[in-house]
Amino acid sequence: MRAAFAFHISGRSKFPTSSFCQANRHRRFRGRSSCYNHRPFAYSTNIHASHRILPLERPPDPSYFSRNDTAADDNDARGPTEYVRNQTRILREWMGEKRSILCITGAGISTESGIPDYRGNNGSYFRGHRPIIHHEYMNSPYHRKRYWARSLVGYSPFVNAMPNMGHEALAVLEAGGYIGVDLGGCDDFDRLGSSCLGQPVDAIDGKDLARKISVITQNVDTLHTKAGVRHCLHLHGRGDLIRCMNCGYMRDRKDYHDELTRLNRDWLNGATSGVDGSTGDVIKDGRAELRPDGDAELNRGVSYDDFILPPCSRCDDATLHDNEGNSCNKENSHQERRSFFKTDVVFFGDSVPKQRFDVSHAAVDAANGILCIGTSLTVHSAYRLVKRGIERGIPVAILNVGETRVEREGLGDRLVTKLQSPIGETLNGLVGMLDQEKMNK
Repeated sequence: MRAAFAFHISGRSKFPTSSFCQANRHRRFRGRSSCYNHRPFAYSTNIHASHRILPLERPPDPSYFSRNDTAADDNDARGPTEYVRNQTRILREWMGEKRSILCITGAGISTESGIPDYRGNNGSYFRGHRPIIHHEYMNSPYHRKRYWARSLVGYSPFVNAMPNMGHEALAVLEAGGYIGVDLGGCDDFDRLGSSCLGQPVDAIDGKDLARKISVITQNVDTLHTKAGVRHCLHLHGRGDLIRCMNCGYMRDRKDYHDELTRLNRDWLNGATSGVDGSTGDVIKDGRAELRPDGDAELNRGVSYDDFILPPCSRCDDATLHDNEGNSCNKENSHQERRSFFKTDVVFFGDSVPKQRFDVSHAAVDAANGILCIGTSLTVHSAYRLVKRGIERGIPVAILNVGETRVEREGLGDRLVTKLQSPIGETLNGLVGMLDQEKMNK
């Protein structure tokens, strides 16, 4: 185990400089670990409790906590390296002797892998990008064609993305027994599809898997699994899988992309000038722009009417289904045909499947500590897990640059420890500290 910890100690993440750092004008975000005062919650009470929703406020730039020329506090002359070490020590103290820590991760842990987020300081939502909404995809053939045409160009960087220090550190912490909760008494675990547990698409259930959860992630990039985390619940699904909305058949997204490319080769040739097809990056004003859902900007005025979406080969071609999923007569029906594929992802406006909720709740109940990493907890599906833990008296640590929903609601002041520090550096440093402790014993 000593060697396994050691290989994560070297290297630091590099964040870009920003006007936020130079101006130093958002003093309320200066780096520190804290509990916090009650603040009113600014979100609409009309939003459905289980839906994914879009952000309202822009958080600070992570580089504010990492630049060599920026002190961590107005009266603190220490450099950021010492500041990160201090934040890491606070996290280590919070861990103590806990051995049932549940990690909840969001997009912030993957930004160091080159995958952008929606709600970060430079998140795509604050740059004018609007992601597809669930009801648009389900009810509009036009939106489905548009989604897949643009995704076909913009998704490849996500396929090629590699785990960063943060993902790798969590894998090592899991292997060392520092994170993970036992779900031995959770019958709902057996009813989960193994795909949302990071298992291969051809595994049909979770019955042969250990009843354990180490990480609950809101991300759909599967980077935790790539890094070696064995027990990861993908709360919002996986972007590398697609599912037929009629029969439920699942297949690999890459295979579907290959089929789309073959069927639409001529269309793509006319729609992708100005796009670097080797990487899928969108070229705008000489700069590459990625979006968190793999959406790519194609030529202006391009028509999606001729883009071909193949139906599911497992479904009966003679069967049509209405919007409730009921079969109807092909010759007499004008209802929408539902034999189409959708990524196995919870789109904005959709709800997390109940069984995933039940298992995630059981994981919270089995934990003696909850570590939130890189998430604003804006989405209710993640926020309600943390709230559930706090209501049960479970200590919570939040490693995230920017204010979270927990802070805005003033939830669990005495139970919550907040850290603002680069995720990869901090978790990597935590692994190093634990390794050093083992060597000193």
